Amino acid sequence: MSERRWSIGELARASGVTVRTLHHYDRIGLVSPGERTPAGHRRYVEADVRRLYRVRTLCGMGLSLDEVAVVLRNAADDPGSLRGLLTAQLTDLEARAARIEESAQRLRGLLARLAEAVMPEPEQFLAALEPMSVDTGRYLSAGQLETITGRAAKLGGGAIETLKTEWLELFSRLRQHLLDGTPVDDPAVQELVARWRATAAAFHPGGSRFEAATTALWEDNRAGLGRELDERVGWSGPGGAAEVVDYLRKARAAGEDIPEEKDE
Repeated sequence: MSERRWSIGELARASGVTVRTLHHYDRIGLVSPGERTPAGHRRYVEADVRRLYRVRTLCGMGLSLDEVAVVLRNAADDPGSLRGLLTAQLTDLEARAARIEESAQRLRGLLARLAEAVMPEPEQFLAALEPMSVDTGRYLSAGQLETITGRAAKLGGGAIETLKTEWLELFSRLRQHLLDGTPVDDPAVQELVARWRATAAAFHPGGSRFEAATTALWEDNRAGLGRELDERVGWSGPGGAAEVVDYLRKARAAGEDIPEEKDE
């Protein structure tokens, strides 16, 4: 039987990855169409589909696109290599499923108490809340925690909730630009970066020193924090939180390189 081919539109529809994302993968050399038709149209072949699966899986496990490129540089396209990747993905998914089931069990306990017209104990609510939160305390130093909690106390609960809402909106819009393959220096992306900086400045004082500390925190704990953020905001599939943060960091760097317009 002859090998199947896919146009970029066909592959996008079949995989759930946008055409712009596939173009972006092609530009950076991650996944490129392996053949051309006699008329010159580019077509993806079966090996390209397997490579796309590797890319999406590794991204879903918390690797940046640069890290994915390094992993795939010498990766063989054979059953043994794919078996290792699938095993790692399955282990990751099973760990997530275990955490979800733990949360579900705690919620069932709350519902069972309410079904008996009995108010659950405060400890039950706290136990149910714990897995829903990103436990940044595990990653921050005592000084960093003191700075953040002190700032939160000064801002007040209402301001904190407003900032959280703004953060989630910006994060979601950046994610869509990432999935669409929007260049990081695009004006629409840079406008979101400016809003992000304003939000971060309101919540995280301390200037460049604090920002450097949080950057180091992210680099040291990227995979774990990315997974916790995904679970917190309910994201799955392409465009995980870790990828969005990497995209944001590249957009911020690109913005620093864009020259300011001068009045004539």
